[in-house]
Amino acid sequence: MLKEPDIQKSVLDKIRAGGVPMHSRTYFILRTVLVGLAGAVLLAGAFFALSFVFFSIHESGVRFLLEFGEQGLTAFITLFPWTSLLVSLAFLVILELLVRQFTSAYRFSLLRIFLWVLVIGVAGGTLIGFTPFHASLLSAADNDRLPVLGPLYEQVHDSHIDRGVYRGNVVSVAESYFIISHNDTDRDSDEGVWNVVPPEGFDLGTLSVGNKVYVAGRLKHGVVYAYGIRPLSGDE
Repeated sequence: MLKEPDIQKSVLDKIRAGGVPMHSRTYFILRTVLVGLAGAVLLAGAFFALSFVFFSIHESGVRFLLEFGEQGLTAFITLFPWTSLLVSLAFLVILELLVRQFTSAYRFSLLRIFLWVLVIGVAGGTLIGFTPFHASLLSAADNDRLPVLGPLYEQVHDSHIDRGVYRGNVVSVAESYFIISHNDTDRDSDEGVWNVVPPEGFDLGTLSVGNKVYVAGRLKHGVVYAYGIRPLSGDE
């Protein structure tokens, strides 16, 4: 094992032999600035993607699926915003690599560095979730005033008919079923009118015309046989 004087001598020998490139102070300052900017962009991207995951689960109503038993859990897994989560993790991994390459982080284990980066990312994403940031973007998207990110936000309030999930307003309540309608004026496949048969034990008396509801069920012969129903508040 080389002692400190031996290491210093080895480095000096390499410098004298031209084996170590020399750079000006400006180079190091510029590199530090660029690395700092790259880190800020990566961290901001991770904050945005993670906070959108939390916002999407809450605002879309997907979280209600966890109340609907095994079938609801399966639907929750399929509708979870995996893409946004993977994007946020990719940003954090790249940021972790940047931290290791351009700081004294080599003193710490790779796992510890990544865990710190992950904690910071999750904390930042959670804090953004308490602000009206995403709600404002969703409102802009609903009014066709959000370029680029508009489609990402517009799907938050969509029904997911192919996954057996429906959102809509109650337009009629009968003795053994009710009818919901969904129309967000964008003329896509999530719009429609559906007859819904509630699960056993559900009290139809709790529903009134005009109520917003979140329904999970199976479509058969034009009728949705629900295994879970959750009334929504006015701002959901």
